[in-house]
Amino acid sequence: MVLAAALWGLGGTTAGRLFAHGAEPLEVVEVRTWVALAGFAAFSAVRRRRKRSERSERSERSRGTESPGRSARTARAVPRVDRRAVLGFGIAVAVSNAALFLAIDKLPVAVALVLQNLAPAFVVGWVLLVTRTLPSPRVVVGLVVALLSVALVVELPTTPLGDIDLAGVLLGLLAGAGVAAFSVLGARAARSVGTLAANTGGFTVAAVAWLLFQLPHGVPALFERPALLAGAVAVGVFGTFVPFLLYAWAAARVGPQAGAVNISLEPLFGAVLAWVWLGQAVTPVQIVGGLVLLVAVVHLQSSRSAAPPPVRPPTGRDPAGPHEGSVRASRSDLLRSGA
Repeated sequence: MVLAAALWGLGGTTAGRLFAHGAEPLEVVEVRTWVALAGFAAFSAVRRRRKRSERSERSERSRGTESPGRSARTARAVPRVDRRAVLGFGIAVAVSNAALFLAIDKLPVAVALVLQNLAPAFVVGWVLLVTRTLPSPRVVVGLVVALLSVALVVELPTTPLGDIDLAGVLLGLLAGAGVAAFSVLGARAARSVGTLAANTGGFTVAAVAWLLFQLPHGVPALFERPALLAGAVAVGVFGTFVPFLLYAWAAARVGPQAGAVNISLEPLFGAVLAWVWLGQAVTPVQIVGGLVLLVAVVHLQSSRSAAPPPVRPPTGRDPAGPHEGSVRASRSDLLRSGA
């Protein structure tokens, strides 16, 4: 889990470095999405082949012992795919990724990652709105503290309003809202087809959306700069696909605490790497605000009333899903895209 958080922080910092060298944020998002989809598709193909082999072996061992009625019932047991959830999941992945990388282009990496990690707070608000139930005092305190901490993270008390990059702040908040949306929709999709298939389908939707977006503009300029293209591919592999799988494997063993670990450590890794690579530094006010915000978000993440109950994949064994195993309605509990 720690390694997954480190890789997500590394992905955000690498993206910031690419932007500093002239890469277009949206083109990096496109390449990242396409590369991650290729990884999910290859992993899915390997798993399907392995499952077919296992089924074939079981069939050979049990040939002649299973009744025709039971065999027919098994053949009809096809899961119903929630296509709307998969579609919404993919669109939310595209929006959250684009908003995050555009925010990183305008804000320090650590600030953008902290704003993105408000996702559990957005989920809490959505759940309360849908269920129309009064939140517990614990949840209310967590939400209020989280929102007040955002003001410190963006240095609202000490910086004139005109000096604050409001577009960057809004993009960071949009990234958090997008992550919350794809977490809720991804959990719904995972209930129907399992987390690996849900994430493969979601990334397929996002990849197609980016392809349609790019077609009128021709070949991305990133393809004419091999060094930057290699960096974007690295973000797709090591900052997206690999940490997804690491998170999924760890979340199945650690449980709900996995989300709290990720929320706490990802901005920390991002801040340290951005300081080393990009020369970005955060002020004492931002550090205090970030620490308080992370504590508040972890508090919400750990609260039973802060999110819907876990959802388990239909098969009960899906190492590629919880990442986001368990699937909770928060960014860090479903294979995130995002970061």
